[in-house]
Formats: sequence, C-alpha cells, structure tokens
Amino acid sequence: MRAPDAPLMLPTRADTVRLIVWVLAVQALFWGLGLVVRPSAPDPAFERSRVSDIVLQNADGTQTPLDGRANYYLGTEREATFIGIVEVARPERGLVVFVPRYNRFASLTVNGETVPSSDAPSWRANRMGIKWVVPAQLLQQGPNQLAVTIQRECCKAYLARLIAGPPEALDVPIQQWRMQSVIPSFGLMVLGIFAAIGCLMVSRSPAYRTIAFAAALAFTGMALSGLWAIDILTPSSEPVYVAAGQMILLATFAGLVALADRWFPGEPRFDRPLVIASLVFAAVIITCSFVSDGVTPLFRNILEGAIVVLANFAVIASLKRGLVADRRLWTPDAAVLLLVPAISIADLIAAIRINPLALNSAPLGVLGLAILLMLGIVRRGQMLSQRLEDANTLLDARIAQKEAELEVTAERLRVVEAEAAVQRERSRIMRDMHDGMGGQLLSVLMLSRDESAPRATITQTVEQAIDDLRLLIDSLDSVGDSLDIALGQFRERAETKLRAAGMRLVWSNRLESGAISLPPGPILTIYRIMQEAINNAVRHSGGSMVSIAINPDDAGGVVIIIADDGKPDPATWRKGRGLENMERRAAEVGGSFVLETGAEGTSITITIPKV
Repeated sequence: MRAPDAPLMLPTRADTVRLIVWVLAVQALFWGLGLVVRPSAPDPAFERSRVSDIVLQNADGTQTPLDGRANYYLGTEREATFIGIVEVARPERGLVVFVPRYNRFASLTVNGETVPSSDAPSWRANRMGIKWVVPAQLLQQGPNQLAVTIQRECCKAYLARLIAGPPEALDVPIQQWRMQSVIPSFGLMVLGIFAAIGCLMVSRSPAYRTIAFAAALAFTGMALSGLWAIDILTPSSEPVYVAAGQMILLATFAGLVALADRWFPGEPRFDRPLVIASLVFAAVIITCSFVSDGVTPLFRNILEGAIVVLANFAVIASLKRGLVADRRLWTPDAAVLLLVPAISIADLIAAIRINPLALNSAPLGVLGLAILLMLGIVRRGQMLSQRLEDANTLLDARIAQKEAELEVTAERLRVVEAEAAVQRERSRIMRDMHDGMGGQLLSVLMLSRDESAPRATITQTVEQAIDDLRLLIDSLDSVGDSLDIALGQFRERAETKLRAAGMRLVWSNRLESGAISLPPGPILTIYRIMQEAINNAVRHSGGSMVSIAINPDDAGGVVIIIADDGKPDPATWRKGRGLENMERRAAEVGGSFVLETGAEGTSITITIPKV
C-alpha cells in the first residue's frame, strides 16, 4: 500500500495490460460459467406434450404467427394473448395445461371457456410456472383451442413454452420441474440468511464491524431476493409486491456499495451520499406501493435503473481509488469487482429485452454477487491481517530502537550513579575522618602545646586516634563481605585491647555465613558503637570479662549484646557523651540502643534491622 507521503506512481503500459487481462479473464470465466449452466434439456414428457404453432392474438382480432426465439414467445405490448391448438383423443381423461415460465398474471381459456388455475391463490408463479387442470366437459375430441393471456408490469409480455397433455403424463414431471426451479432460490435464501448471521457474528470485532454490517445488509437483501423469487409467500397486491422487490434491490446494492467503499484503502467516501440516496429511494418506493393501479412502466424502469446506475458509479469510483493507490496490488480485486456492473447491466437489459442467457444470468448474477461479498470479507481480513503484521513489524522495530535508546540511557545512568556513589563514599570517609580521627588529632595537638598535660593523657588520645583509623580501614576492607565476616575482624582488635587491660573476651556469633551484608558506612558505625562499649568496659567496669553475643532476630536483622561482669558504683555512675554517641549512631543505621546496668554488670543491646 502506498504511504501517504509517497509520490503517486503513474501506471505503466504493463500495468494497464495486466489489468485488461485480469478483467477479460474474470468476465470470461463468469459468463462462460453462465453458458455452461444454462437451462438443461427439457423433460422428454414436456417435449412430447409441447404445443407448437403458437400465434399471437392482436388487438384487432387478427393473429400473427410467432417463431419461438429459443423457446420464448414475445408479445409487443404489456398484455399478450398466445393461442395454440392441441389435439385431444380422449376428452374424458381431462387435460393438464402448464406454462413453465412466463412473465406474470396468466389466465387460460379453453374453447372460449375460462379455466381457473389449480395452484394456490397466493401463488404468483412466474419462475414456478402455472398449472391448469381442464375438466372433461370443456374438452372436445379433436382440436381444442388454448388461449393464454399474459400480463407484464413493464415492457413486453412473454411465455416460455405451452405444455398440454393428460394428467398421468404431466403431473410428476411438473412436480420435478418445480422442485428443480425452487432449489436455487431456496438455496440462495438459506445462503443469504446464514451469511448474514455470520457477518453479524464477525461484527463483534471492532476491526471488522463496519464492513461486516455492510456485507450483512447485502446478504440480507440476497436472502430476501431468494424468498421473493420463490414467489409463493407473498399474497399481496401487485404494487406492494413490486415495492418489496425494489426495496430488496435497494438493500442489496446499498450493502454492495458500502462494501466496495471499504474494500480498497482510504477512508469510506460514500457513507453520507449512500444514506441520503437510500432514504430518498426508499421513500419513493414506499409511496409507489400505495398507488392502487401501480406506477407506469417507464417510471419503474427509471427508478430501478437509477438505483443500479448510481450504485455502479460508486463501485467503479471505489475500485478506481484502489487502482490509484496501488494498481499492481489491487488489479485482481478491481477485475472481480467489475462483475457488479457487468451483472447488473445484464439484468437491466433482461428487464427490457428477453433472451435465454439474460434470464439465466439473473439468479447466477445474484449468486455471483454473494461470492463477491464473501471475497470482499476475505480480502478485508487479509488486508487487516497484513496491516496488523506491518504494524507489529513497525512496533517491533520501534521497540528495538527504544530498547537500544533505553540501554544507552541506562548505561549513562549507571555511570552517573557509580560516580555519585564514589563521591558519596569519599564524602563519608572525609566526614568520618574529620569527626573521628580528626578531632582526636586536634586534641593531641592541643595537649602537646599544654606543658602541664599528663603524658598518659596524650598517649591515650593518640591510641584512640589510631584505633579509629584502624576501624575506618577495617570498614573499607569489608566491602563485599557479609556482616559476620566484618564482625570477625573486629573480634581480633577487641581481644587485643581486652587482653592488654587484663580482661578476657567471650565471643558468640550465630549469624549464618553471608546472611546479612551492609555497606562500609553502617559497618563503621557498628564498629564505633562496639568500640565505645569495649572502651567503657575497660575504663569503668572494673570487671574481668566482656562477652559479645551476635544473634539473628525474627525480622531478619541482627541483635548485638555486649556485657561485662563489673560492679560499677551507682553513686558515681552517670550517662556521659559516649553513651549519647552510641545511641545516635544506632539511630543512624535505623537501629536501636538499650543500656542495662545492675549488680551483675552492665550490658548494651544494639538491634540492626534488615536492610
């Protein structure tokens, strides 16, 4: 399909030749099929009982011999009386007279006496034929005159053949002939009903809704045309019956136009004109149905011709739009769709001029239109499927493009995040060095300038600075390690410090290996809390043992309990700055800090939640 911004490609000579070949091939196939399925050879019983030498009764009483043109006898006016002579050897057996096909409204007189039809009064016959049973009292041995009067709504009156013979010879052949005649119309009705139902089922999908409604309308018209052609279920007046046929014609062509308008690419262009024209034609048809004597033949021909011509104009305009969009792609569709004007023109000619092929092409044409509708739906499905595949391909390409762009963006974000993480870690280290070792070194500097400061105090301050530096280094070394391994490194330093103070360390670590991992910042904070607890035990407890128990809690975090066995004097115990720092640092990592002291010693409990 041509893109909206693509240049219009002029058709080449090869494209034109290809279109002509397609059109000729499709037309030859359809009309060749029409010739193949022409009416079969007459029943032998009909041929044996056929009345020959039929003449036309003129208005002035004269008679004109007729040559049956392919077995069709034509009058020159809307009403014609055809007269034939039949020899009856045994009048007591009665006589059956049958006209297989005629125009409409036939009446029979035998030897000047009117004979009523033996068919039901509601039968309009026509394609079903009409049958008379002549009683024996109206017959005479030898020649008998049969006069069949045919009326027609427009143009010429005609009848196919005039069959006359004994009942035992014609009753069964007439039944068989009628069954063969009704099957195509009945089949067309059933096909139209089921096809219309199928289209309505397809219309539940939004992608097929409008085209399915259009096809359902045309199929409904075809189903009604089959019922209308059977001609036995319409005991109405002639104007109403004619109006019903015209409404069926209007519905069928409206559906075909709507379908053709959506068959080819581009937005539908005839929806509004189609609705307006349909309403106008429907109003005219309904008005004519109330005319008691019916409208004139000329007006009927003009009305039906206008419906056919306007519909074909819209169909041809639609297929032209498709050929302009892409002649190579839409050539087969245009060739098939051109059957619509070909069939409708043939049927229009058949309404004015009678010939066997035209009479046979009418039901074949309706079936051909039904096939066109099905092909249109299939083609529409192919178009939508192709559009869906193209859309999926385009979507996949755009998704791949966006994924590549997202990957580039994600890589840039990863680089930025990595740089930000490095910067944050640098800031944290600088802050930790400033708050910890920096403050302690500043204290050493101030003490060194004070000549009265004890040497032990200076030494202690330097040792604290060194311890803090080691804690910082240990926290940086723990990158990638779990909490149990990081705390294991702290154990070595705690044992060294306690041993120097004459105390021992009882260590218990029940964390599973690799269960909890923390970044360097929180690990350093935990180190400092534990280091402060060790320092307090060494300085103030007066005990001989410090225990450190590390256990997991039920919420997935960790609980650290540091206890000593000292007995501090309650009178001298007070909460200092070190305990406040421990509480603050526990809060920084989202944990809690609890201090307990008693006769058996002092313990602190640090709870670190799961990260």
